[in-house]
Amino acid sequence: MIVLVRICILTVFVLQSSTASAQAVTITDAATEAGTQNSHFSNAVQKPLPFELPATGIVNSPGTGRPLFSVNVKRGKLNGNWQSWFANGVTCDSGKLVNNLPDGEWVFRNEQGGIRSVRQYSADKFLRITNEMLHYHPKRSFYYLAALYQQNKRRALQFLDAGYSFPGSQSRKPVISVQQLVEENTSTGYAYQPVFVQCIHEGLYMNYFESGLVEDSGYYKDGMRTGKWIHRDTATPGWYQGAYLHDKRIKEWKHFDDQGRLTEIIHYRGGREVWRKKIKRG
Repeated sequence: MIVLVRICILTVFVLQSSTASAQAVTITDAATEAGTQNSHFSNAVQKPLPFELPATGIVNSPGTGRPLFSVNVKRGKLNGNWQSWFANGVTCDSGKLVNNLPDGEWVFRNEQGGIRSVRQYSADKFLRITNEMLHYHPKRSFYYLAALYQQNKRRALQFLDAGYSFPGSQSRKPVISVQQLVEENTSTGYAYQPVFVQCIHEGLYMNYFESGLVEDSGYYKDGMRTGKWIHRDTATPGWYQGAYLHDKRIKEWKHFDDQGRLTEIIHYRGGREVWRKKIKRG
């Protein structure tokens, strides 16, 4: 009888061990698969910088000794305040970075010190949005970009690219160092390219013509144009004014001439023009 009981206990123990082993293998496989998916997602969404970073501090221009840029590097990434200078000592661009992502206000100027661009970014919002892209659930979705990513990955990722924030930078050839990047930014004939490669807009966005006249002005929310905006097509007076929702023009847009008189009304629905009306004046 005692022998029979021992055999039964041993059988139960073996079965439990086999089940636990199978569960462990299953969990390990699932974790490995999840890790692979996360790796694929990270490669698709979060890009590394295309150049090696220098040591923390002020980097001088070779042969001149003048300050070229000031950089802070922590844990192998850009962290802290950033600033670069033209040859005459005027600041070219300045802002703050958190793990290679811009955070807060970023300002770009011309050689005379005139502001050309103002941006507001959020490193935290970038992480929140990309995390929701990965763990997307339609009933627990907070960000339009995360939903867009499920429908059109390429389009969604465009809003995370620095080339979307500064379109002119897309025409630049790849650089091999931060020094080369800044030297080209502070030279004539090169479109401005920021030191970061990805970002999320959150807040004020403005562009200025060389004359100081505002070219674009409005706000971003969760990485997309939202609310009232103003656009000018050229440096001559006259502007378009209207609203965006999820980066699409909506409802009524108005065109004003250089005297501030209404000349045209254009109506949009979901980013598409549905009708327009010219205002005739005697």
